[in-house]
Amino acid sequence: MTELTFWFDVHSPWAYLASFRIGDLARTHGLRLRWRSLHLPRLLDEIGGHKPLEASPQRVAWFRQDIADHAELLGVPLRTHPNYPLRNSRALRACILAEDEGKAEGFVRRVLKGYWAEEADITDLEQLARWGAETGLDGDAVKAAAMSDAFKERLDANTSEAIARGVFGVPTIDTGARLYFGNDRLDLLDSHIAQGKIPLA
Repeated sequence: MTELTFWFDVHSPWAYLASFRIGDLARTHGLRLRWRSLHLPRLLDEIGGHKPLEASPQRVAWFRQDIADHAELLGVPLRTHPNYPLRNSRALRACILAEDEGKAEGFVRRVLKGYWAEEADITDLEQLARWGAETGLDGDAVKAAAMSDAFKERLDANTSEAIARGVFGVPTIDTGARLYFGNDRLDLLDSHIAQGKIPLA
């Protein structure tokens, strides 16, 4: 089956917005969707990537306005956590478990909503377990994955694979042949798939 890979980190508000659309886009075209978490701070450190909130004050102000405008356009709530950025590793490891269990779309979207709309603590193991239970996962398994060295290694491997693929930020959608970066490239991806311009792999 042909597939898309959705590279994300829960730190990204753009990944939050894209999470509302990418599942439907894949289903429209009959494609499998893989939800692949990566550790964005490590990726940016390794490639010398651009960190939006470390840009000039003018660009940061524009960035905040732009994300709020896009959230309003999509009709989804957006509230930056007062302690942003929270540590992301536990949630990202739990997202790998959700992908293993075929529950990634529901769980990842629930974590992103909690972080970006409800000011919830994504480092709290009990909170992650509750979100897991809401989306069909075993809460104890979610907590175990969040603290697991094995899942830590898998997250590291995901990040290394993303770097090797040319990913430089999130969200990135990987067709196997081309990368589409950003929530605002989903329409372009949709159009290219519909027109048969992408050799999916």
